[in-house]
Amino acid sequence: MEENKNIEKPEFEKMVDNLLIYYPLFYRKLKMSLDHENQKSKSAGYYQILGTLKVHGTMSISKIGRILCISKPNMTIFIDNLVKEGHVIRSPHDTDRRITNIDITPEGIQFLIDSRKIVEKIIRNNISHLNKDEYNSLNDSLKTIKSLVFKINCE
Repeated sequence: MEENKNIEKPEFEKMVDNLLIYYPLFYRKLKMSLDHENQKSKSAGYYQILGTLKVHGTMSISKIGRILCISKPNMTIFIDNLVKEGHVIRSPHDTDRRITNIDITPEGIQFLIDSRKIVEKIIRNNISHLNKDEYNSLNDSLKTIKSLVFKINCE
């Protein structure tokens, strides 16, 4: 791995701290509800796999893992659980027996729709104290983070 000479070590260390300490806190603060014990919670990977399949259609387990930077053993666990709950189905590849394709089911799509409504309600409540400028700043920052994250190679 080549080190970027343009990044000062203290600034890089601050960025690593932000990613490791504050990103998980940020995610929890936005997504958590005071009533979180009454909600059936899934890990972020669960939703990301379903969302990826909804957007891109049928894909191999390996391709989903590469897109989401999830290891093959973890992908197998996620897919097993998703199949068990009826949210995805496995099917053989048309020409290569070694490849198993994954597709989202109508139940999986409905699960995403229902979950999104719940999460939207929670996030709306959790950011309700922000004024318009703060909300716009948060939204603009998230757009920037999103565009930069997609430039990062996780292989």
